Order: sequence, then C-alpha cells, then structure tokens
Amino acid sequence: MKFGEKLQKLRRGAGMSQEELAGRLEVSRQAVSRWELDGTLPDAGRVAELSRIFSVSADYLLKDELETPEPPAFPQEFPERPAAKRTAGRGMLIAAAITGGLGALGMLVIAVLSSMIAVYGTIVIRNGGNVRYTSGWTYSFTQFVEKYRLWALVGIFGVLIAVGLLLFWSWFDKRRGKKPPAAGADGNLSGR
Repeated sequence: MKFGEKLQKLRRGAGMSQEELAGRLEVSRQAVSRWELDGTLPDAGRVAELSRIFSVSADYLLKDELETPEPPAFPQEFPERPAAKRTAGRGMLIAAAITGGLGALGMLVIAVLSSMIAVYGTIVIRNGGNVRYTSGWTYSFTQFVEKYRLWALVGIFGVLIAVGLLLFWSWFDKRRGKKPPAAGADGNLSGR
C-alpha cells in the first residue's frame, strides 16, 4: 500500500477531514490532497507529526511493503496544541496589563492636569501648631477633582487598577500551578 492510501485510510479512520488534518499540520488542504493522491510526499517534520497524530511509526507511513501499522517508537504523551495553553495564559496577562494600564494612565492624566491647572479653593497653611485657612488659587489634586467633578472617573480608574492587579495575580497563580482560594459555605476563604 502506498503512502497516499495509508494516509487517506488513517485520516478517515480518525474521522478527520482533509481541512482538519491540514489545520493540525499547518499546511493547506491542497497539500494533504496531493499527499493522498501520491503527487508529493510531506517533508520529514510533517511525516513525524503524522506518525504522532495517528499513533503509527514513520516506517509504516513511508515503506510501501508494510501493510499493518506499527506502534511508534516514542511515547504518546505529546500535547495536541501546546501553543494554545501558552496563548491562553498570555491572553490573561495581556488583559491584566491593558486593564491595569488604562486605570494607571487615567490616574496619571488627572494628577498631571491637577498640577498644571490652578483651581480656586481653600488653602491650608500650617505654621508649627497653628493652622490657618485662606482662599486662593492652588494646585491640589483633591480640589481639582472636586471642582471638575471627576470623582466618578477617579473611582473607575481605581477599579481598573484593582481588576488589572487581580487578573495579574490570577495569571501568576495559574503559572505557578495554584488555584485561587474558594469560599466555603460560611463565606470564608479556604486554604489560608
């Protein structure tokens, strides 16, 4: 039996379409079709990947005289998509960076504006134990936020920073193999 016949038989036996197999091998569907029609042979790396996918030896795939599949010479403990796990963890890290970064950037913009735009408000002058209050132009974060009614934005940016930190903490714990603590029936966190 030729390579193309064997590949077609193994693919159909696994219930895979040519497109699915092509996706796993990161080649076009036409390449798989050419292999099955014995138009071309895949490169050595693809042959090794095919032997892993179908749990057969590369010898069985390449030698026409072998009619029955031989088990592969390597253990079958390969993950199907190791890159997918890394991408999922990377996505959480990116979400943490974006969320926390937006919150920090928003707070920074308000802080810079409050140091550049003077507002008319109460000035506290401390001289030893004496405290004197007067009115005038000042550069104050709280008075700037108060005058322009920015407390809601300060709160939103604070929440974004907190969410970013929680996402980062969750990503860090997953990376170390820990699960976040679960709340028990009494509402308290377990594992602490």
